[in-house]
Amino acid sequence: MFTIAYLSFLNDGHNISKTSHNKEKGGSILKSIFKGLLLFFTLALFYSLVVHAEKNEQEQGKSDEGTIVYHVKYDYDAISKFLGISLDQYKKYWKKGLSISDMAKKQGVSRHDLVGYFYDFHYKEMQKWRIEGPMTEKDYFHLVFMLSDEIDEFIDRNPNR
Repeated sequence: MFTIAYLSFLNDGHNISKTSHNKEKGGSILKSIFKGLLLFFTLALFYSLVVHAEKNEQEQGKSDEGTIVYHVKYDYDAISKFLGISLDQYKKYWKKGLSISDMAKKQGVSRHDLVGYFYDFHYKEMQKWRIEGPMTEKDYFHLVFMLSDEIDEFIDRNPNR
């Protein structure tokens, strides 16, 4: 079955003879065994990846109840009152191209206070959503993480520029 080789030395020690039995058959058996093992391990690895992916999908399905789209409508009358101006003045500044942060600066309201106003507004809104049920803890913390950049972008923009 397997290749058997032996060396025999003749009297003078220079001649070496090599004998082999079933050389071709033994090589093909080793190749077959190697191919079988390779196939087995490949299938085992593939199966384990598929099972892992299915478990992840099931776990996500249990935890994800849908996507929350957090969108609020701002009360511009309340924003203008916070800034210490009338809604008409707010609209005039807006048409001139001033952002909310520009208006706050013009009125002597610090950026820290302005951002704090919007944090407070969003905190109250998110608490309403959490109590009513559509917002999970995971959604809440994700939104809080993103809130700073969104507030900065909102108070610094004006499409009329």
